[in-house]
Amino acid sequence: MAVRTTGRTKRTGKVKVNSEYIYGNAAKELKELGAEGGSSLRISHQTRRNRERAGHMSLPYVMFLTFAMVCTVAVCIQYLMLRSEVTSRIKEISVLETQLSELKAENDDTENRIKGAVDLEEIKYRAMNELGMQYANEDQIVAYECEDTDYVRQLVDIE
Repeated sequence: MAVRTTGRTKRTGKVKVNSEYIYGNAAKELKELGAEGGSSLRISHQTRRNRERAGHMSLPYVMFLTFAMVCTVAVCIQYLMLRSEVTSRIKEISVLETQLSELKAENDDTENRIKGAVDLEEIKYRAMNELGMQYANEDQIVAYECEDTDYVRQLVDIE
C-alpha cells in the first residue's frame, strides 16, 4: 500500500494527502515530486537565523560542559578503583577462608590422632594397679548446687 502526497496548502501549510492507494507488490509508476509537490520549501529568514544561533555555543556553556565531563570521568575512575579494590579484597578473603578451612582440618586431624593415641583402659589399669587408686564410695561424693552452670570454685579443702 502506498500513499501519495501532493504538497502543502497555501492557507494552513498542512500536507495534502491523496487517497490513492496502490495494491500489489510493486508500484506502477514512480513519480518524483518536484517543485509543484512541495519538496522545495522556502525557509523564512527568522527560522534560518534561529537555526544558525542554535548551532553556536557560547564559551561559558562550553566550559560548563567541559567541567561536567571532567567530573563525570573523575567519578567513573574513582568508581572503577573502588570496584577493583573490592574485587581484590574478595579474592584475599577467599584465600584466607581456604587457609582457615585447611587449618581447621589439620587441627581436627591432630586432635583425632591425640585422642587415638591415649588408651583410656591403659590409664585405668595403671591407676588402679600401680598407683592404688579406687573408685569413690557414696560417702566420699559431695554434691553442690551451683547457680552458674559453667564451673565450681573450690575455696576450701574438702576432707
